[in-house]
Amino acid sequence: MFDQTLPPEVLAWKPARDELVLRHRAERVAYNEALNEHARHVGLPAEIGTEPAHAAFVNTPAHKAARRALAAQVAIERAYFQQLPRLPLATCPHCQKPLYRCFDPFGLDGLFWKPDSQPEDPTPCPHFCLLQGAVTLGDSQYAPDFDVQPGPGVPFVLPRLMVMEGMEVVISELMLAGGARAFPIAYFAPRRPPAQSLAASWSRPNLVYSTQLGVHGWRRSDEPVGNLEVEELDYELGPWLERGQLRWCEPGADRTRISAAVACPFINLPGVRQPQQLARAT
Repeated sequence: MFDQTLPPEVLAWKPARDELVLRHRAERVAYNEALNEHARHVGLPAEIGTEPAHAAFVNTPAHKAARRALAAQVAIERAYFQQLPRLPLATCPHCQKPLYRCFDPFGLDGLFWKPDSQPEDPTPCPHFCLLQGAVTLGDSQYAPDFDVQPGPGVPFVLPRLMVMEGMEVVISELMLAGGARAFPIAYFAPRRPPAQSLAASWSRPNLVYSTQLGVHGWRRSDEPVGNLEVEELDYELGPWLERGQLRWCEPGADRTRISAAVACPFINLPGVRQPQQLARAT
């Protein structure tokens, strides 16, 4: 089952996408097997150099195979992210501009969901602060080659961000191939707060940021923030709706328009109310 809002060109990408995922998996297996063979040849415990300039470098046939497999993985990832769809996932409540983000709607085994992936997203409106999300897995069966952190099973907000001046959150819905139900959760404010005060993006374990002064930094998503020992997630969305800080795009729509309805369809949904993790397939 595919999301009915996906344009034809995105649907047409699925066969190529699936082939890239399978090729990446095969090269990853080949890389690991070649490294194991190289280690057996060198003899462990021992120091293993991975670059020719290293004093402990031993260029066995297995090591050459590992380097070829690693180069193939890099090339496959480059092709995947170049082709990755840029989809509307929310709409800004301040300027009504749709928020386009890189996204793989064909399953949690896609390279987009790797914890360290860094797709090149389109430039958003100046009010955009952060994209997080939730995924109701349902009966979906994914076998990723890496650990995936898709978020909780139902929509939520971060109270720490919601108390920032003018902050509003927009929730939408996207059905993933395989039966999962994804909920993009986008934060917008009239004036974007400092980057270092925000949180890690959807499915990413770290917040990586650059301040207005050009200082680069990062913070794990499970590190204390301010007076909080852990980042608090609030699944009770009704009070935020009453405060006028919760907006949404209608389910089944293309997420390019804020709903004018009174009743929010994303409140009190059944599902897992804590962060989830899909362990990589063995």
